[in-house]
Amino acid sequence: MANPSLLILAGDGIGPEVMAEVKRIIAWMGQKRGIHFDVSEDLVGGSAYDVHGVPLADATMAKAQAVDAVLLGAVGGPKYDKLDFSVKPERGLLRLRKEMDLFSNLR
Repeated sequence: MANPSLLILAGDGIGPEVMAEVKRIIAWMGQKRGIHFDVSEDLVGGSAYDVHGVPLADATMAKAQAVDAVLLGAVGGPKYDKLDFSVKPERGLLRLRKEMDLFSNLR
């Protein structure tokens, strides 16, 4: 049986710090409980905008649709407040929800 696949999208602000702890938990689960995951990472929000000019690149969206679960950190921050609405970091989250036919986030 294949390992469940996870995509980590750390995002902005405190997101990378939170996702670093998530990665520690995932590693612990593999080492201590024998529960393994295939983990990949990509950019979302302001970090994606800084690199790609959009809050969620098409390639990242395709990865999200191909995995079993997406773990999303925080998106946005004061640095991005003056951006046009179409490229605000939050649009990455909204695109994920829309294209994956999701209606809510679990925190």
